[in-house]
Amino acid sequence: MRRFIYVVHVLPGRMRLRLPWLREHAALANTLAEGLLSIEGMDEVEVRPFTGSVLCLHDPEVLETEAVLAAVRGFTGVDLVVRPGEEPPEEETLVGALLAGSDVARAVSRFAKGLDVEVLRATQGRVGLGVLTSMGFAAAGVAKVIASGQLPMPNWFNLAWWSFATFTGVERAAINNTDPPTRGNPPGRSALETQGENSPLG
Repeated sequence: MRRFIYVVHVLPGRMRLRLPWLREHAALANTLAEGLLSIEGMDEVEVRPFTGSVLCLHDPEVLETEAVLAAVRGFTGVDLVVRPGEEPPEEETLVGALLAGSDVARAVSRFAKGLDVEVLRATQGRVGLGVLTSMGFAAAGVAKVIASGQLPMPNWFNLAWWSFATFTGVERAAINNTDPPTRGNPPGRSALETQGENSPLG
């Protein structure tokens, strides 16, 4: 997700900001606090990395609130500011994740592709990871039937998973052409079409 600086409230000499992503960057939180305290007119700075809360108490006669906000932007490198009453433009990020996959999904995909490459290298291109995995499950199933001497009914979660896997495999075209339920995507139009119109190349 894109990083934002949320302005929680502003009063003369007092500003509270929220930086949710700050919990992952404790070193930056210290740098931010020290940097803000070095500004003339800044009286007190309280930075809580876990909650992302940043409280600035300053002399309004010396330091304006916009100057404080500009300093926070400079120390963090984050330019996107969401003020009270505004909604962050997260729809673009969400649609992008729907189209390209989430960060975790792409990381898992890279890992699986790496394993696939190693399997193909070991078998000189004869067997890939998908075939090897399928054959392994099939062999395990046959071995279980032979060992037990009966053909057991699958568990409900196996049936649910097979149903999901069948749907995603057979209905791939429908899935690719389904509009994601985001506010920024008009009904009846795919996210890909909407993003294409907003693209500089569109």
